[in-house]
Amino acid sequence: MKNLASLLTDLPEKLPITADAPVLNAQVTSVTSDSREVIQGSVFVAITGETKDGNLFIDVAEKNGALIIIGEETPQHKLSVPFIKINNARQALAALASSFYGNPTKGLTTVGITGTSGKTTTSYLIESILTAAGYQVGVIGTINFRFGRKVLQSTHTTPGPVELQKLFSQMKNEGCDAIVMEVSSHALRHHRADFVNFDAVAFTNLSPEHMDFHQDMNDYFEAKWRLFKDCLEMSIRAGKRPFAAINGDDEYGRKILERLRANVAPEIWHASFGLANEMDINGTQLNIGVQGISGEAGGVKLKSPLSGKFNAMNILTAVAVAQGLGIDSGTISKGLSALKSVPGRLEKVPNTKGITILVDYAHKPDALEKVLKTLAEVKGNNRLITVFGCGGDRDRQKRPRMGKLAAEHSDRVFVTSDNPRTEDPNAIISEILEGMTGFSNYEAELDRKKAIYAAIKMAKAGDIVLIAGKGHEDYQIVADPSSPDRTQKIHFDDREVAAEALVAV
Repeated sequence: MKNLASLLTDLPEKLPITADAPVLNAQVTSVTSDSREVIQGSVFVAITGETKDGNLFIDVAEKNGALIIIGEETPQHKLSVPFIKINNARQALAALASSFYGNPTKGLTTVGITGTSGKTTTSYLIESILTAAGYQVGVIGTINFRFGRKVLQSTHTTPGPVELQKLFSQMKNEGCDAIVMEVSSHALRHHRADFVNFDAVAFTNLSPEHMDFHQDMNDYFEAKWRLFKDCLEMSIRAGKRPFAAINGDDEYGRKILERLRANVAPEIWHASFGLANEMDINGTQLNIGVQGISGEAGGVKLKSPLSGKFNAMNILTAVAVAQGLGIDSGTISKGLSALKSVPGRLEKVPNTKGITILVDYAHKPDALEKVLKTLAEVKGNNRLITVFGCGGDRDRQKRPRMGKLAAEHSDRVFVTSDNPRTEDPNAIISEILEGMTGFSNYEAELDRKKAIYAAIKMAKAGDIVLIAGKGHEDYQIVADPSSPDRTQKIHFDDREVAAEALVAV
């Protein structure tokens, strides 16, 4: 536990601090931006969020025993505790959280993965390689947070800075010596990943997503760029020499490469990867099919049960990162072959009817298109039957685009409900159907269970049934006006429903 004076020395902005010696020598009990979590001795950081303004809760924090309050706006009334005005409260929170928990990533091999698609599968691949190399690995991502024998429910793809640094500390105390984490654009924009000391980072790709959060694609890209500029510069100041693996097949990946090669951050060494021959690590020698991927890339002989071009790209990402960390080719090969599947990522539902039933998390246009194209290429004379919907209270622009993609690449489509949240699921389906004008190979079925049953009943031996959008999720989020956030979670697992349908139909 640190005293206040030592904690404040790690603030990114070196500001004059006026406080009595007893306060500066006091032990800090916690760092938080939630006034409800303030206890005697807490440092409270007032943050203006998307829905709530922390400045409105300074009185609550003071009453609950805050030792000091930090924020961007000077309080309107005199406080009984010191106040520090700072230019960037979110970044201050990240710095204080890292310091409070002892800067845990300085002593951990830390890998960050960002991009629109592929982050989760790539994290599993890198975890498997690091495990083969003898590391004890902790993982922070969309599906869960896991380390040792502990598996915790994921709150966000990338949690807030206090929760994040606490997780790092717990992982380190449990014996982890390596961390693999997914880094979202929200996290980068809100400085959640600041003061995480990365040894390696990777960029998978960028396509339209989160357009309800970002102004446009350039804004989305610049948020991702922070991982390769600001975050890695912080890692360098912490004494690390980070490596960056960049998808050179992607237009935004090429932008990152151009910036790195222009010596924006000369201490950052990097490599490109992709299916094209000119990439540093390329996939020209890979055999890619629905049953698996084999061949050689970057001098690594590999054989993986994962399928499709998009998984080949995920494998190339993992190879590039592993080589950047100095892991030998034999170990990389061993790690890649050890990973048999990823929950909710083209996850097969076993059956004896000869139908290939796949559950996939594809919930955005780019991911859905990649999955559909992969399956369309291998279905032969058989049919591809797709079940999908779109989530409520999220980017509405993608709905007609996804409808059109599904109709274009599938033989039959069942448009259904996903996680409608507070929206009318019928209205969501109507917006999806706008993109399917001119097609006749679809039908709408509001009840997701009925849609899955109908798709499997229609399927014959050799056909492929893709159930997309929810993947590993074992719940559905629906409207509930009586709850505080007007939603509730009900149990719903596409894999379970598909298994039930195989017996029932």
